Amino acid sequence: MAIARAPRRLIVVLALVGWTSRATGAPPAAERDVFAFVRALEDAGARQVWPGFHPAELPIALFDGQQTLLLRHPGPPSGFAPLPGRPGVFVMPGRHPAVVGNSTTEIGGVRTATVVATPAQDLDGSILACIEEAFHVFWLRRHTNYRPNEIARYAYPVKDLRNIQRLLAEDEALARALEAEELPRAAGWAEAAIRIRRERHIRLFEDDRAFEIGLEMMEGTANYAARVAVGQRREATAARLRSERPVDQIRWRFYDSGTAICLLLDRFQPEWKVRLDQELGRTTADLLEAVMARRQVRPAAFSAVEILRFEERAARGIASLSARQQAVREDLLGRSGTRIVVEVAAEGEPLRVTRFDPINLLVLDGGEVVHPNYVTLTGPNGTIDLTNPAFARGSFAGTVALTRAAGRHPLHAGIRMVTVAGLKGAPRVDRRDGRLTLEAEGVRITLEDADLRAEGETLRISLPARADRSGVSGPTG
Repeated sequence: MAIARAPRRLIVVLALVGWTSRATGAPPAAERDVFAFVRALEDAGARQVWPGFHPAELPIALFDGQQTLLLRHPGPPSGFAPLPGRPGVFVMPGRHPAVVGNSTTEIGGVRTATVVATPAQDLDGSILACIEEAFHVFWLRRHTNYRPNEIARYAYPVKDLRNIQRLLAEDEALARALEAEELPRAAGWAEAAIRIRRERHIRLFEDDRAFEIGLEMMEGTANYAARVAVGQRREATAARLRSERPVDQIRWRFYDSGTAICLLLDRFQPEWKVRLDQELGRTTADLLEAVMARRQVRPAAFSAVEILRFEERAARGIASLSARQQAVREDLLGRSGTRIVVEVAAEGEPLRVTRFDPINLLVLDGGEVVHPNYVTLTGPNGTIDLTNPAFARGSFAGTVALTRAAGRHPLHAGIRMVTVAGLKGAPRVDRRDGRLTLEAEGVRITLEDADLRAEGETLRISLPARADRSGVSGPTG
């Protein structure tokens, strides 16, 4: 497979030339040939990785570090102009607001794949992202079910030793099934993975099971399509299944388990994609389980030593997460300077999370969440808005919020208490007509009927029970 990829790779490398500088006057040093990605999409279509999937025909917006290219879009919005000599290609200076990362979004009313492919990005990774996001556009036109509920991951049992241990065993079973040359051995390990999953799922909440399945159906299929399209061997997915991940980064695991199931279906039921498109209520895991049942496969088994190693690895991962959680919490609550604490009465309507950074937060124990970047809370009494001016990915420095949930889910059930630490200087406080306003760099709090008192460097705000007049509604946990 690596030999087959070499000519395309050579074309990509040789194509890093200055077409964009001719179009926009940009300096050639920071350029990447965006049309290398177009060629990769055409190659992906030629491989026919999924019936009806023609990635070179789907709309895509690509930011190359200097401008945004819009390809094959039926109605480019204002700001885009045709690129001379490139039919169907439109360009605008800078980054279009919709292109915030590798995803899909509405641009000009049309579902469009978006990819950030600057010269700083890994080239092969960017090509995989292009195909993956194009597949999402294709998939969403056909499959409207099995969308992952992203909010569910914040309550996923990442500290359940038995669940993590069995996840590791399931991953290893899938990896061995992928690596097996003989079909009977591959089937034995595939059946082992199925049985481990079945036992594991019995102990999970329905939301957790649906979260796993939704990711495998949405992201697993897209990653499968991308990896097959570029000629990646199935052993690469096996290696990813074995890679060390922090236990709270559980979301990414299901990209690889979903890909593995698709690759196994290729071996055991070649027509599976047609069936999946026809039977929209089926999952890839359902299809693999049915295949193994028809074959009456005897499952492979791990040794007692291997099972112990899975448990030890799970325990290490959970301990590492606990240590990180404790360190972040202690640092946050131990900071000197002014701190703001807002607490809603037990019988009062919880604050609702209306804006938050889903990637950089850290979920703690006891329903607490650290928000190092931004968060907005809204309730009957008003709004708490925080944006950390000192935010840097992977850091908890600067002005940070710590929220405590009102129910089982750390965010969805509402917030009973929020602590803001790391303020630069004392906030400006204003009381007028029953409204309390506190402002500091990156922080604005506007609340009515609030009781404010100072306790040393802590400003404590209490919110009594009050009828909800905010228009914000939702479950209270």
